[in-house]
Amino acid sequence: MRIGIISSGTIFDRVPPIYGGGIQKYVWNLGRYLKKSGHIVHIFAKQQHGQLKEEFLDGIHIHRISNSVKMKTLSTFIFGLKVLLKILQIQKKEGRFHILHAQSRVSGLIIRSFLRDLPFLITAHNWDIALTSPGRFLHGFTYAIIYFIEKRVYSQCNAIITLTSFFQRVLHERYNIPLTKTYVIPNMVDIEAIEWKTNKIQPRPKKIFMNPYLLFIGRLEQEKGCDYLIKKFNILAKQNPSVQLVFIGSGTLKSNLNKIKKALNCGDRIHILGVLHESQLCHLLKKANALILPSQFELMPTVVLEAWAAGCPVIVNRFLGIHGFIHHKSTGLLFRLNNSSQLLVNIQELLRDQELKQKIIQNAKILVTTKYNAPHVVKQILKIYRKLIARCN
Repeated sequence: MRIGIISSGTIFDRVPPIYGGGIQKYVWNLGRYLKKSGHIVHIFAKQQHGQLKEEFLDGIHIHRISNSVKMKTLSTFIFGLKVLLKILQIQKKEGRFHILHAQSRVSGLIIRSFLRDLPFLITAHNWDIALTSPGRFLHGFTYAIIYFIEKRVYSQCNAIITLTSFFQRVLHERYNIPLTKTYVIPNMVDIEAIEWKTNKIQPRPKKIFMNPYLLFIGRLEQEKGCDYLIKKFNILAKQNPSVQLVFIGSGTLKSNLNKIKKALNCGDRIHILGVLHESQLCHLLKKANALILPSQFELMPTVVLEAWAAGCPVIVNRFLGIHGFIHHKSTGLLFRLNNSSQLLVNIQELLRDQELKQKIIQNAKILVTTKYNAPHVVKQILKIYRKLIARCN
């Protein structure tokens, strides 16, 4: 089977991923395990500085698309056009693709509009903030554009993969998509890779992590709740003088977070390290007391699966749909952003109660091994591929 996987094409798109990126990890794990199953895999991703335009890596054909446009929607539009041309070029030379699997709405719509004869599916990875209630109120024009694009691409594709049954219902209610067209297949993590990624960390982080620490990993953006986490940690720091808070990631809030920690006079306890290599992240997760995600909107964050695989307990905001993913005091701890004390109570309980901590770690490890391990998830996706190909031929 010749399979084309189209990555997000955004400014941070990088395959193989080395600095995080949930969609990029999904694409790379999917491609690697499809190749291990004997299939011909082509991945289309954005070309980053220093990367080859064409590369044959681990048996996978990687095609990187040059694109210097900064504007998000326009960038993915141009990415989609260039991927379309590349697919046509490959098909002329090597033969027809059996199926195309997109990860982005904008580029996916462009490719699907011109390649109507190929089986085509898309994975709905996450909420778009513009399509939430606050986003609709604050970004009316953006909401209208994204709504139009999503409705068109979902109506034109042969199938949609949603990571949770909750999001399957959201798409059904928002766009009236038949439930028979959507398939609930969860996000994935390569547990084998997590277990061997134990490279030594750099000197500066190594000094920081000699004391107990809490981790945040992700984009430093408003919807991720980073400023909320700093302010709550300031209260915790007065009660637990040895505990530190570490942010891994980059984003528009970085300078503002530095200002907040300076104003709170706890700069020596809060560390904003920017992006780190994947091997370092795995090492830090294994040693952390907890991963904390105070995000307002999430679906099934890859970093939670990585934390589970690394034996790191998670403390997560009760965002919509969370109950189908994390269970309180079983596979993680949950809190509400509008409850001023819940997060602190959860952290204190986890630091104090080692029996609870070990219970959460063990339950999460069993769950991620049996349900979210990459080989298991890719087998489910392969079944959908075969079903669509049989239906379309």
